[in-house]
Amino acid sequence: MLDMNEIEKIIKDFEPRHTAFQMDNFIVGKAGHPYFQYRQAQREIADRQQTVLDLRDNLKLAEMQKMRWPFGKRAKIKAAMRARRIEQMRKDLAEYERELARLVEIGRALHENYGELCREEKDQLESEAWRQKAIRMAGIDLLVNGRVNSTTLEFILSLPKADRLRVIENFKPGTKVDPYKMIGL
Repeated sequence: MLDMNEIEKIIKDFEPRHTAFQMDNFIVGKAGHPYFQYRQAQREIADRQQTVLDLRDNLKLAEMQKMRWPFGKRAKIKAAMRARRIEQMRKDLAEYERELARLVEIGRALHENYGELCREEKDQLESEAWRQKAIRMAGIDLLVNGRVNSTTLEFILSLPKADRLRVIENFKPGTKVDPYKMIGL
């Protein structure tokens, strides 16, 4: 039979959710442009906030729940299961609160760059961010394939005409192309 105490020792410092490194670099950081990172941080914060509020309420309900079997072996088993469920809910809540705190820290730092934005400023940043994403995609294609692939070209063609032209300036024939610069290296 498995030794549950040994298992508890092994998983004691296990973070079942995302690490700070993952949140910084892969959840928010991979968005590329700082404005996209800010938007991603906002999405993640909103999701985690809702989850934390729901978990808090569910934990309160679980703690209030009355036992239906006040005696016997069945009652002991049910009580042990309930206690484990409540303990797991507390751990889940702590993990989501840890993630939320880190995401708020990231979001706060990004918010300082932008402050409150009007619609025109948001539209300008959005346009700039999508252009940067298109240039980065093209740079990756050039590094990997030696040419811009059709999916990236379709993506570029989906941009508004003015943005499309600004992106194509980076790799049109006769232009000295630096794919490393295009991807931000």
